[in-house]
Amino acid sequence: MPDDFGVEITADGGDLIVAVRGELDVLTAPFLWEQMEPTLSTVTGRLVFDFAELGFIDSMGLGVIVRAQSRMRGEAPERHVVVRHANAHARKVFEITGLDRVLDVQP
Repeated sequence: MPDDFGVEITADGGDLIVAVRGELDVLTAPFLWEQMEPTLSTVTGRLVFDFAELGFIDSMGLGVIVRAQSRMRGEAPERHVVVRHANAHARKVFEITGLDRVLDVQP
């Protein structure tokens, strides 16, 4: 695992905040899923990805986000995913893939 990659998961009421630091890519996406997956059942509100310290995201990173949303929506349709503090690169990736129309991507 790269030294500059990190995940911090915290509960905030019914929401789960997942702060990701570094690059979310083919190498790190499986680690993020392993850390996050056991906690998804505790979310009663929103799963919030905080990308304030994210430098890069690729299709594997997007796959983890989509997989999490699919899992949550399958269990309770009112739950949803929010992406916050995405940099210009990440916002562009969400726009190009159309995920900005499916997910709640906030500044």
